Amino acid sequence: MNQTTSGKHMICDIKNITNHKLLNDPKQISHLLDQICQTYNYTILQKSQHIFEPQGFTAIYLLSESHISIHTFPEKNYAAIDIYTCRQYPDNQVYLEIYDYIIQQFKADPKQQPTIIDRVFT
Repeated sequence: MNQTTSGKHMICDIKNITNHKLLNDPKQISHLLDQICQTYNYTILQKSQHIFEPQGFTAIYLLSESHISIHTFPEKNYAAIDIYTCRQYPDNQVYLEIYDYIIQQFKADPKQQPTIIDRVFT
């Protein structure tokens, strides 16, 4: 049976973040997500965001290519980021570039690696 790839799903557990300001700054996080979308020509259909008290932030971007979400936990120096796109790339290079950009912005340990999953139809 042939399998058709519906896209790739990158799951990122960003630990040991040292850019504490970014972790709890919705405006900067939105800028980071906007930059990713602009750089890789993702079309933003809708944005939903929520600021938690006393800290933390969640943003979900609905894309024509699928979605990006982020959940920050400043008290744990941690962010969970999820990117799924149905855009077909020949390999994981684009996802690794996005991941490297995220790691640089959060000033997190560059030895961490994302989980990248091929999503397929059977």
